[in-house]
Amino acid sequence: MSFLRQTAKQILATCVPHRRLLLRGPRRVNDQLPRLALTFDDGPHPVHTLRLLDVLRKAQVSATFFVVGKEAVRYPDLIRRIAADGHELGNHTWSHEEPAQTSGAQFLKEVLHTDELLRDLTGVIPTAVRPPKGEVNWAKLSGLWRQGKTVALWNVDPRDYRMSDSLEMTNWVASYTPSDGDVLLFHDNHPWAADAVLAMAQSGMFDRYRAVTVSEMVQRVQSNVANVTHQPVVTIP
Repeated sequence: MSFLRQTAKQILATCVPHRRLLLRGPRRVNDQLPRLALTFDDGPHPVHTLRLLDVLRKAQVSATFFVVGKEAVRYPDLIRRIAADGHELGNHTWSHEEPAQTSGAQFLKEVLHTDELLRDLTGVIPTAVRPPKGEVNWAKLSGLWRQGKTVALWNVDPRDYRMSDSLEMTNWVASYTPSDGDVLLFHDNHPWAADAVLAMAQSGMFDRYRAVTVSEMVQRVQSNVANVTHQPVVTIP
C-alpha cells in the first residue's frame, strides 16, 4: 500500500464510524487490558492454517480470518474448525484478484458469493470485509457500506509474505512494541503466522494485551463512544 493511499485512508477513517472503516481501534478509556486484533489473510491453507489454529488454541487467543472463497470451498472442514474454535470469519472476496483489474460490480459479486459459502458452512454471514491489498475505490467502498459491512484494514504489517524463515518472524515480534488498538496483518497461506503467535505467547504479550476479533474491536469502539456520550469528561485520543 503506497504512502499516499495509506494517508488517504487514515484521513477517511477519521471521518467515518469505525463500524464502517477500521484501521485501528481506540486507546483504552478504562481499566481493561489494552487490546490487539490479530488478523490472517488469504487462507485457508491445509497445512499452515491448521498449525496456526493449533497454536491459537494452545495460547487461548481469538483472531479474525479473512478467507478467500475459492480456498474456503476447497477446505470446508478448516472453515468449520475456525468457527468452532471461536474465531471470526471475515470475507476476503472469492478470487483475490488484482484490485485494479476488478470492477466494483465484480468485487461486490465476489463478496456476496463468499458470504453465501460461509453462511452455508457455518450459519453465519461475515460482517467484516477486507479488500485484496486493502485497496478500494468509491464504488466498492459505498457498495460494502450499503450492505452494512465493516471495511477492515490494518495499522501493523510485518510483511510476513516476504519472510524466508521463522527467525525473521521471531525477530520481528521481539522488535514490535504493541499499542492499544493495533490491528495486525498476517497471512495464513504462509508458515510464519503461527510462529508469530507462538513468539507473542512466549513473550507474555497475551498476558499484557487481550487479543480480540475485529468485531469485538468495533463493538469496543461503539461502547467507548457511548461512554463518552454519557460521561463528557472522558475523551478518546
